[in-house]
Amino acid sequence: MVDVNKHLSERSRRLRQSAFADFFAEAVEMERSGEDIIHLHVGEPDLPTPPHIVEAASKAMDEGYTHYTPPGGILELREAISEKLRRENKIDVDPRREVAVLSGGYNALFCAFQALVDPGDEVIVPEPCLPQYWGDISMAGGTPVPIRLIEDEDFRPDLDDLKRKITSRTKLILINSPQNPTGSILKLKDMKEIADLAETNNLLVLSDEVYEKFIYDGSEHISFASIEGMEDRTLTINSLSKTYAMTGWRVGYVAGESDLIDKIRMISEHAVWCPNSIAQKAAVAALKGPQDCVRRMVDEFKERRDLITLGLNQISGFKCNTPRGAFYAFPNIKRIGLSSTDLAQMILRKAKVAIIPGVAFGESGEGNLRFSFANSKENIMEAMERIKRVLDSSPA
Repeated sequence: MVDVNKHLSERSRRLRQSAFADFFAEAVEMERSGEDIIHLHVGEPDLPTPPHIVEAASKAMDEGYTHYTPPGGILELREAISEKLRRENKIDVDPRREVAVLSGGYNALFCAFQALVDPGDEVIVPEPCLPQYWGDISMAGGTPVPIRLIEDEDFRPDLDDLKRKITSRTKLILINSPQNPTGSILKLKDMKEIADLAETNNLLVLSDEVYEKFIYDGSEHISFASIEGMEDRTLTINSLSKTYAMTGWRVGYVAGESDLIDKIRMISEHAVWCPNSIAQKAAVAALKGPQDCVRRMVDEFKERRDLITLGLNQISGFKCNTPRGAFYAFPNIKRIGLSSTDLAQMILRKAKVAIIPGVAFGESGEGNLRFSFANSKENIMEAMERIKRVLDSSPA
């Protein structure tokens, strides 16, 4: 018998199974067995893709637009992205040379790290964070260096920690605003300080902005590339997945300096050749069509945000900041006295509510849980009641 492990690459050995996958698999298996599971772990809008976007895809198929497109996306879509960035984000990019369309935001992140990170390089990553960052950096041969987010200050980054973590091996600073899993938003003051550090230390910044539209309470989304002096130092990653409920369509993009974009496009070309042709036509309709569907979704999500924050703070032992962006709540559960994994498993198995333990987002996420409020208000209320009943009946 072949010893497969002997033949595995070192990069694959470094990868670890995500708690996302573990909890998702268990929730699915319980549901298959007839359990009534409420899903508050999934990071995608539960609403359907707007009809005019679906119609554009159907039209593309009817017209035979079902073949390869150029790597990096069709020009029509890159022009729509460029116009959107100029109008909404105050970023001026050439659609021919400074925008690449990829197969979702994950693919954009992966290709960007492959283009920028060499073995031995360090990438500064605010934590808790999306665990795919660590995997992508590791597969490129780099080392993720966490800096903490300060929970008592609405999870703003500890900039003193950031300054301490910059070394001669630092290649890149990653930022994510609005942030997954905490729902925090970077303030202009913090962005300017990060920009100064990037310029002083000759670093690039990768700005993950996929939740840009999910902003509440009059807060403002600021694209990092719009900060003075940062346009050529910043790679802006975005996607249509969250904004237009298009997670399964797999359309993302990256914008930045032309030489960087060219290398990212080449890497994507070797991995997937091109994004889905039909989805690209749908993406054009999403960006150029009516935007009232986005406003309605964000209004709905704000109501859900208010509901889940209130409900979580009414559970004994929970303390939840009000998220200002994205669609996640990240309550502190340290007073419960259980690890985030043990408590998440108890909630899944006894309350039949699927969530993600905070430690899945890094060691600094221990003591918290992530709840997605991308589910109906009725399900959110039912989930809060179930969790409250289970914890009230459990021995202290």
